[in-house]
Amino acid sequence: MDVKPVPGLEHLPFAEVWFHEIDETSWHEASRMARELGKTGLETWTTTRTPEVAAFLESRGYEEHRRYVVSELDVAAAPDPGAPEWPLVTYADRPDLADQLYALARVGHADQPGRAGTTFGEDWFEWGLRARPADSYFIALDGDRVLGYGYLQDDDGKWSHGFTTVARDARGRGIAGAIKRAQIAWARQHGIATLKTATEVRLAGMRDLNDRFGYRRLYDEIALRGPAA
Repeated sequence: MDVKPVPGLEHLPFAEVWFHEIDETSWHEASRMARELGKTGLETWTTTRTPEVAAFLESRGYEEHRRYVVSELDVAAAPDPGAPEWPLVTYADRPDLADQLYALARVGHADQPGRAGTTFGEDWFEWGLRARPADSYFIALDGDRVLGYGYLQDDDGKWSHGFTTVARDARGRGIAGAIKRAQIAWARQHGIATLKTATEVRLAGMRDLNDRFGYRRLYDEIALRGPAA
């Protein structure tokens, strides 16, 4: 069982843990490990494929904090989404943009629903930048200013959309859609069979975009918060 401070929100009184099945013993063990970390509560993750987990926790005072729609695109069978309607480069093209990407990441991660207060340091340059395929790391520019970015990630041959964000003053201008179009085209060019994405339910515009592009909803991931046992 992996119980740890919530990444980026280590100051909160919650420890993060995943449950694909649960009983009194496992809940109490996770709670014990959380208290050893100085935490008084748990942020517990589960999915709608195991609804009994959420029911168990809700009966003990836990409440849903975030929910992500996990959906998948059959890359070859999906309709062509069209060319990006915004000029894009990749990190492979413009490694000089790293500092701007970092600055935007610090804003964008904290702007996610339910993630206010998220912080991280320069270790982001490794896990949020260099660990991603540079030629699938798409960046929207206005001149030399970074307006948005999004990357794909490979987990042992299973590809998914990683984090995507757009500067606050540039949202609603089609930038996220342009990035997703470029990512789908890149996946086709590289023979990738499927792309998964996880979208917070409150991001209605991105969910609608996924529907239009042909993504099929598979299940939901749910984060519940409540007191340690």
